[in-house]
Amino acid sequence: MNDLADVDVLIAGGGVAGAAAAAAMSQLGLTIQIIEPGPSHGRRLAGELIHPPGVDGLRELGLLEDIQHSAVPVDGFAIFRESEQTAPAAEVLPYGDQANAKVSGLVVEHRFLKERLLEKVGTFPGVSVRMNARVTAMEGGADQPFTARITDETGETRIRAKLVIAADGPLSQVRKLIGMSHETQRYSAMMGLEVADDHLPHSGYGNIFLSPVGVSYAYAIGRGRARVMFEVLRDADAKASIRAQLKNFPEAFRHDIEAVLAAGKPLAAPNFCIIPEASTRNNVALIGDARGCCHPLTASGITAAVKDALILRDALRATGMDIPAALQRYARIGNRLQLTRRTLAEELREAFLAQTPEAQLLSECIFAYWRSSPAGRRRSMALLSTLDSSILSLATQYLTVVLHAVWLIPQWARERSFGDWNRGVFRLLAKSLSFQGTVIRQWLRERYALTD
Repeated sequence: MNDLADVDVLIAGGGVAGAAAAAAMSQLGLTIQIIEPGPSHGRRLAGELIHPPGVDGLRELGLLEDIQHSAVPVDGFAIFRESEQTAPAAEVLPYGDQANAKVSGLVVEHRFLKERLLEKVGTFPGVSVRMNARVTAMEGGADQPFTARITDETGETRIRAKLVIAADGPLSQVRKLIGMSHETQRYSAMMGLEVADDHLPHSGYGNIFLSPVGVSYAYAIGRGRARVMFEVLRDADAKASIRAQLKNFPEAFRHDIEAVLAAGKPLAAPNFCIIPEASTRNNVALIGDARGCCHPLTASGITAAVKDALILRDALRATGMDIPAALQRYARIGNRLQLTRRTLAEELREAFLAQTPEAQLLSECIFAYWRSSPAGRRRSMALLSTLDSSILSLATQYLTVVLHAVWLIPQWARERSFGDWNRGVFRLLAKSLSFQGTVIRQWLRERYALTD
């Protein structure tokens, strides 16, 4: 084993989260070592949409300019409901305006995004990148800072860092090595392919197609191409699921997709909800998907990773580089974002996929809210994009949405039954009360942490 090396910050993982963390730590004048296993260890399907707060964060970190020329602007979501019509209309949710200027996100092909950000951040002051290497052990624990053991083709090296950042994805090896447990729920799998974007319904938006058998996504990725992804639920037949979801696509676009499917097999990747028991331990901080991930319905993974990096940087500044105090602050602030993001994804997924009376009623209420209120659409997009990460805002919006059930009584009386409406409203109101309880519990946890 080689001699012990010292750095200020060791970052496990050179993806978007790792590059953002390195850029953020570089702004503090620290020495940073990134450990990256290499491209063969990347996910075949991963996040490509960056919401406006993530775009702003990358700009602040000096990482935006090198990817912007290959990015496709995206102005929000266009959401298609299941319909018997040949070409169902979409509910369009723009990000909105700020200071009389349109706000846009970006779509960047994941492999290019990862490679370009890692190349760029390697030129930043204090940053070095060690490729084809991985963290294979974490020595220490209890009340002692962790020291990392790194393995590459030259052998093993021990690296002692004041701060270790785990940015190594949802199945984080560092998280495992420091003995941090987590809850895991596997929802489904994503099947992805590329098609020509000639018939993409809303080329300036992320298209979302809702169906009881899964959620589909389609968006432009540049150079005349579009990415299409189909969710396949657990134990479902992939081909049958995709066929069922394609019925909801506009005809011309559906034919484009069917031609590509006939020529080859799509790529696949699992969808997880992972909730670690904590986001920090000793001198280790988890960021990005290592900190936790949820259903991809809100497409907020990249944006959340960038915001994690900024929150950690600001926590270090605010505490005068006191690592324990900074990590406590990082955990407290970042947990708000994670709780709201995860809860929103879970509620939307249930509303759009479950077939219970309350889920169907909630889905109807959501679309009634969007149709009737431009301000409501903006508030929804603020939550979806993580511009607003307050669980109180989510609880308030949830109650506002549920109250639209009153206007749905005539429709339900015609199409379903008043008994289902009653059961749905009762359960939704009960869940709304549980949201208020979540808000109170979060406040108590933060209040306790502040006085700890």
